[in-house]
Amino acid sequence: MAKIYLIRHGESIANTQGVYQGQTHDTPLSVLGMKQARAVAKRFRYESITAVYTSPLIRTRQTAEAIVRYHPEVPITVEPRIIETNHGLWEGKPVAYIQKKWPDIYKTWLDQPVDVTFPGGETLEGIMRRVVAWWDGFVHTAKGTAIVVSHDNIIRMLLVHLLHMDGNALWTFQLQPTGITTIDVVGKTVVVCINDTNHLEGLEANLANHAL
Repeated sequence: MAKIYLIRHGESIANTQGVYQGQTHDTPLSVLGMKQARAVAKRFRYESITAVYTSPLIRTRQTAEAIVRYHPEVPITVEPRIIETNHGLWEGKPVAYIQKKWPDIYKTWLDQPVDVTFPGGETLEGIMRRVVAWWDGFVHTAKGTAIVVSHDNIIRMLLVHLLHMDGNALWTFQLQPTGITTIDVVGKTVVVCINDTNHLEGLEANLANHAL
């Protein structure tokens, strides 16, 4: 049996600015994001953790590093395949700019995301392939209790995959920064909980400000 916790990183500076950050506009955690990272770290301080995986970006690494302060014996493994979406030319740009310059693509992203190709970036289908390929390899070898720190879009895609949903159901979920999604592997994969935020205790971010 294995238990896997999928954790969205703490709020980043780009999140507070409503800017698409993707892979290249790589900002650190905001003041609130650092508090969220400390809060989620305390949530796991007495739990027996066997492995921690993180996307290579600053915001995820900072969140993972906060968690392992309570578990200094557990190494952090950087996993490139769980990096955020490559938004291409959208990266570093605010939502209002995107809406004006690429109105059709933006509308498709909101209404029919499986049909999106980000200008100069990835397709949703391509992102799904890399994330699911990683997951399928990872879950078959996972033991004990693992923490995976990744991104809003990536965790949504894993949930769509695990719950056998259509890709256009991507926006079904709401994921707070450091929200915890719990998955048990007991012969089969069971999604136990999505977006647990009990540890935040008033530190929730205003998701309306985030460019997702």
